[in-house]
Amino acid sequence: MAIAATSAPKAPVSGDRVRVMVVDDSVVVRGLVSRWLEEQPDFEVVATLRTGREAVDQVERLDPDVAILDIEMPVLDGISALPLLLEKKRDLVVIMASTLTRHNAEISLKALSLGAADYIPKPETNRGVTTSADFRRDLVEKVRQLSARRRRLRPARPATSAPAAARSEPRP
Repeated sequence: MAIAATSAPKAPVSGDRVRVMVVDDSVVVRGLVSRWLEEQPDFEVVATLRTGREAVDQVERLDPDVAILDIEMPVLDGISALPLLLEKKRDLVVIMASTLTRHNAEISLKALSLGAADYIPKPETNRGVTTSADFRRDLVEKVRQLSARRRRLRPARPATSAPAAARSEPRP
């Protein structure tokens, strides 16, 4: 299910930032995606995690609004983690991000049938990820559009922030 780009929603006021959890086994991808999102005034990256198991174990404590979830990961892959994440946090917006979505529509359709809000194909190499302005723009826009739609459907929560220790790796 692709989201049509219309006018961008207004950024939430301070303290009402979209909380994002980035789950990918590539340290390069985690770093780039989290940096791109943190550059946006309306996003807060609450965790960067390496496996689906880490995401499932921490989703309730971190309370993200959005999870960007890779498909191929060690320990627990994204397709297996997806229903477990949604079982723990029903209103979590999950965006699948994988090179597999470009080559294998069946996996993307399965992710959507399991409750993913959308998917985005990653460039096939880390170099492609680092140089793709289209991937960066599309990912930021999907997070913004899908989180805005989710926020219209649920009441606001008090502003809280996960401690920096919640992140699996230090932030520069």
